Amino acid sequence: MRLFRWRKSNAVFVPAFDDEHQAIFHATGELQQALHTRAPLFEVHEILHRLIACTEDHFAHEEKLMRGTRYLAFDWHRQQHETARKRLRQFAPLIEQGDREAGHQLIEFLTHWLEDHTAVTDRMMGAYLRNQERAQIR
Repeated sequence: MRLFRWRKSNAVFVPAFDDEHQAIFHATGELQQALHTRAPLFEVHEILHRLIACTEDHFAHEEKLMRGTRYLAFDWHRQQHETARKRLRQFAPLIEQGDREAGHQLIEFLTHWLEDHTAVTDRMMGAYLRNQERAQIR
């Protein structure tokens, strides 16, 4: 099993978002490890709830900043967040009931979704935000 973790190649070059992404990647990796080692259900719950909380906080942070800067791709970006939210809501109750297969399915989804989302969608937003910042300095 290859442990899922954040790497420098996942950076979007907005320090606050990179920190938040690292927390999401870390929690996802912890959940993956807990499921793989068949950790006690209370431990899986704790990690799952931390993953959901840091993901929701991060999405809210990004969405607030995108609205505030009138980011043109806001709706597209938010729709991707909604896809992840929907999957978290779909799998969380199953995982809480002890369905480890649902946990593995969530990890499978998140590993691909996080890689794609940070590599394309978040990097585009990061570039936009950096350009906005540069324009304000001049």
